[in-house]
Amino acid sequence: MESQAIGKSHAKIILMGEHSVVYNQPAIALPIPKIELKITINKNENDQILNSKYYVGPIQKVPNDLLGIRNLVNAILKKFNQENTCFNMTINSNIPSERGMGSSAATSIAVIKALYNYFNKKLSKAELLRLSDVEEKITHGNPSGLDSATAGSDNPVWFVKDEPLKELNFNLDATLVIADSGIKGRTDIAINYVKQQLNEDNDNAKKSISRIGKLVNQARKDIENNNPKELGLLMSENQKELKNLKVSNSKIDELVKIANINGSLGTKLTGSGLGGCIIALARNNYEAENIANALNKAGALDTWIQPFK
Repeated sequence: MESQAIGKSHAKIILMGEHSVVYNQPAIALPIPKIELKITINKNENDQILNSKYYVGPIQKVPNDLLGIRNLVNAILKKFNQENTCFNMTINSNIPSERGMGSSAATSIAVIKALYNYFNKKLSKAELLRLSDVEEKITHGNPSGLDSATAGSDNPVWFVKDEPLKELNFNLDATLVIADSGIKGRTDIAINYVKQQLNEDNDNAKKSISRIGKLVNQARKDIENNNPKELGLLMSENQKELKNLKVSNSKIDELVKIANINGSLGTKLTGSGLGGCIIALARNNYEAENIANALNKAGALDTWIQPFK
């Protein structure tokens, strides 16, 4: 056992494939290493203490919105027969919560890495993803697994539910702009809202899910063949289908329009919708800066620029 251990992860965004991924269509997700989360564990003599911006106190007494983390910690401690071990666990995160950037999954990934490092245990990728589900199923009900897969990866991910994870040959001369609408997204509500539409035998909803899947397959080819202009068009088409599924809103629509007016090759919401973030594809870093500035002036809460090369 170490006296101190660290676990790191990062934000993620879904480039394309929101909602359809729940119904066995493919999705493409990107790790965003510029937006980092770090967990530090230090030994103490008294209790298991969590230090975070949302809660400070015993892990066993966390509020309801942190129950997933508590259960994950307990599962790992039980696995190692270390239920009575005392430590401080400190979360330092630059990932905004409830914005479709995988905050909860990134936290679970970092918790697992930190605890495995603390107890000097080897960790496989399969075990990392399996344990992450302990937290994600409590936080998000029936997650696709995409958030955890991407938060635990250093490379872009091609994801199909219940199929082996694939990392993409990402060959794209472009830059991504991420903008926070300032409105919290609700993954559980958005997923259930789309599910309700499908259960009502809504033909338009079914067509949108199928079309998004086809767009994602086309997007993979454009990513691997360095066709940013074509990829941008597909992103905009993806946004139309997400609007048809009623998971966009007026603020998202406004920011999408602003980005497109200011030179984006294609713009869409990212994540479950009903708030959260948008992403805009720029030709280069200079144009990305112009798009980000325009989005900030239009009321985006924050923006980030992630070059692909």
